[in-house]
Amino acid sequence: MFGGRGLSGMRCVMRSPATRALTDYLNAQIGQIQIGDSELRGAENRDTIHDTRVATRRFRSTLRVFAKILDAGIGDLDRELKWYAGLLGDVRDCQVQGRRFDEALDAMPEELILGPVRSRIRNDLQAIELPARARLSEAMDSDRYHRLQAALRRWRDEPPVDQRLSAKALRKRARRAQRKADRRLAAALDSGDDVMLHRARKAAKRARYAAELGKPLDQGAGRTIKHYKRIQGLLGDHQDTVVATEALRQMAVTAGTTVGENGFSYGVLYARELQIARRCREGALQLV
Repeated sequence: MFGGRGLSGMRCVMRSPATRALTDYLNAQIGQIQIGDSELRGAENRDTIHDTRVATRRFRSTLRVFAKILDAGIGDLDRELKWYAGLLGDVRDCQVQGRRFDEALDAMPEELILGPVRSRIRNDLQAIELPARARLSEAMDSDRYHRLQAALRRWRDEPPVDQRLSAKALRKRARRAQRKADRRLAAALDSGDDVMLHRARKAAKRARYAAELGKPLDQGAGRTIKHYKRIQGLLGDHQDTVVATEALRQMAVTAGTTVGENGFSYGVLYARELQIARRCREGALQLV
């Protein structure tokens, strides 16, 4: 379903440093996804959603950036990883927003917190998170999920990578990802459009992950990683404000029509998010 046997079946050929860098990076992500599977199912139910979600992103990013040097069809695997990452993200986004609002309320003067604001936020987010967790658990018991895990094991055991892959080929693809990220960032900041800024963030992540992958072959990769990590962080915070302001608007509407509540505190939080968004855009401008 997700691609066939790779060139690594040629056991007699010694892996090049570039091949080793690519396969090691992919295998590290597969390993983290498998750890996530085990710990999310375990008796302690350790919450590794964030680490697992990041691993799926790194793997998908690698598939996209280095597609032309991978000896396998990647479309199906990319689609299935996107499906799984989406399930993880539905849970993780609630966790992020809950922590974000808690920190904001902790920093607010008590006289500005009017009504049961904390309980409203907690209950509204739980109403989203609990069904999302149920969907994730159900999906992890599905045939679709088991096929995805089997495909990842095949990539780990027989990665579809040319054993003599050159460092030049890796660097070429990584630099292309960097140029694309730079173009998207400039265009997004020029437009100010939230959707374009979100796309620029994704491109920055791909550039960062490609540089991480090639770090064993490039002494200057550390600077590149740091640069795109800063962009990713700023635009990630900006995207969090986009999600937060929509959630706050909905909460304010509900609170404003509920006896014993009002929308004032949500408006204060909303204004705070707008300030954060502005600072994020200003910070990103300095990196263009």
